[in-house]
Order: sequence, then C-alpha cells, then structure tokens
Amino acid sequence: MFMLNKFSLIILTRCNLRCRLCCEYVPQNQPFSDMSLDEEQRILDAVFDVAEHITTVHLTGGGEPFLHPRLAEMVEAAAAYADRFDTLMLFTNCTVPISEKLMRTLARYRDKILVQVSQYGKQPDREADILRSLHAHGIRCKVVNYSGEDQDFGGWVDFGPWEAQGQDTDILEKRFRGCAVTRDMGGNWRTRDGKVHWCSRSQRGMELGLIPDCPEDYVDLFDNSTRAEKQEKFRRIANAPCLSACDRCSGDQGTDDQQKRYPAAEQM
Repeated sequence: MFMLNKFSLIILTRCNLRCRLCCEYVPQNQPFSDMSLDEEQRILDAVFDVAEHITTVHLTGGGEPFLHPRLAEMVEAAAAYADRFDTLMLFTNCTVPISEKLMRTLARYRDKILVQVSQYGKQPDREADILRSLHAHGIRCKVVNYSGEDQDFGGWVDFGPWEAQGQDTDILEKRFRGCAVTRDMGGNWRTRDGKVHWCSRSQRGMELGLIPDCPEDYVDLFDNSTRAEKQEKFRRIANAPCLSACDRCSGDQGTDDQQKRYPAAEQM
C-alpha cells in the first residue's frame, strides 16, 4: 500500500496578520486567488488516485485558512474521502470568527476533525471565545502557544534570504536530514496548484519565482506520468540527499539553538 503521512492543500495565501517571520512570506507578497471548490476536488481526486491512504489531510493556508469564504464546503469535499485518511486538520490563529455554518460542519465531522490553534496573544479575548466555542461543539483542538515567555519550540526561526549559498552537497544533505520537516514529520507534502512539494520553502519559493523551478523537487499530480511513476517520485524525493531549496534556506527549522529562535508572530 502506498501511503502519505501528511498532505496539505493550500487553500489561500492571505492572512489577517502580518508576521515578520511568516514562513509563507504572506505579508511581503500579493496573494494568489483562493482555491476554488473545483480546484480542491481535482487535487483530492488526483492525490487519492496516487495514494491509497493519507494519515493527515490538511486544509491549510499560506495564511489564515478560516478566511476562506467557502471553508465549510471545502471540509465537506474532503470529508467525502473520510475512509481514506485518519485526520482532517485545519490551522487557525484563532482570531477569525467562525460562522454557524462552518461550526456545524466541523461538528458534523468531529470524529475526523482536528483544529490546530496557534495562540499568538494578539487578540486574547477573541482567541479565548473561539476556543471555548470549538470545545463547546465537541471539536478536538490542539493548542500551540506562541505568546509570552514559554513559547512552543522556543518560538520561530528565520529561514534566511532566498539567494543561493553555493553550499557543498554534504552540508546540504546534513541540512535536509536535520530539518524538522524531514526528521520529525517525514515530509510536509503540500500543494496549491497540483505540484506537490516536500516543504514550504520549496513550494512557496518556486511559486513566487524566488527559487528556480526544479521539476525534480516536486510531484506534478496533473502531468502525464503514470500512477506508479508518481509514487516512485514521491519516494525518490523523500529519500533524496537534499533539495534545491536547501541551498536557499538557513537550515534552522528544528534547531535546538535558542539563539536562532525568535518570538513568534512579531508584526510588521
């Protein structure tokens, strides 16, 4: 059986916050159009044609996914594959009010839904109200604290400039294998347009034109390759010595050096 541990659909690239160290570089760039329901369905059909099972499906964003006006319908579309995944996960900064329609939809699929709440402390009263409402509807939440002195993971990291560093392969291999995406997550497979990348640095960098397009570093769900060929490419990327994006990254994702971590969600 061919399985993926995690697969993220980037349903929008806009946010109501302007975080200086946003790993998606949302404040610095104009957003793409929000993903449509047809686009979501096309991607879901394609990925589940390749993978028999996915542990966690994410409806996420290069920003705040709860801003998507049709998030309830997107949850419904993903839930149609409920027998093919374990968890349907959504991220939120817990500052965007949740409509009654969306709350009912989340509650309907509560056995599969997990909402990860990143608490930045920017609107604490609203954060508390939204979290209480999610709990009241029986929706599982994973709360990650990014405010105050005791921040999860010690805060955020700076992924550095986009220019190529010209590092030797052995350094890049160590960077790739030591990255939390590889070491801890086994890949953060993600796509906005059907091109599935290992990590956000690769995906976001290439779609913004900040990293040269490198087809060897992503699986295009809509190209003419066969199902078996796509599966093999997923395996090849996961077992690659490094990616082209590694030479355009600080390599600090997952670092234990607290001097390389910064308070999360500092606003521009």
